[in-house]
Amino acid sequence: MSDDEALARRLSTMRVSSRSATWAQLARRRALPLWVSVGALLTLTLLGLEIVSRETWLTWAIAAVWLATVAGLVGLVVRACRRWEAAERAGRRTPWPIDPSQV
Repeated sequence: MSDDEALARRLSTMRVSSRSATWAQLARRRALPLWVSVGALLTLTLLGLEIVSRETWLTWAIAAVWLATVAGLVGLVVRACRRWEAAERAGRRTPWPIDPSQV
């Protein structure tokens, strides 16, 4: 057996991990969507309070929370695009039925 065949066999059996993700890894993966959801809910709540009371500090609080929520949304979009790109590289079906060359 040649070295190329041995290397090909070893590479074909390699795995990233043989065990499933731990609860800490799962929590870390789900933390950003959770915080974006909480930020959106908090933004809407503060907006309702600001409409009723017309306080200046509430306007600034809305701006701060909304800015953090938008930053989290950008992070989620970047994560989704990386998954899309990884799926294309691996030859799997992409998560969205859209051809990236037409965008």
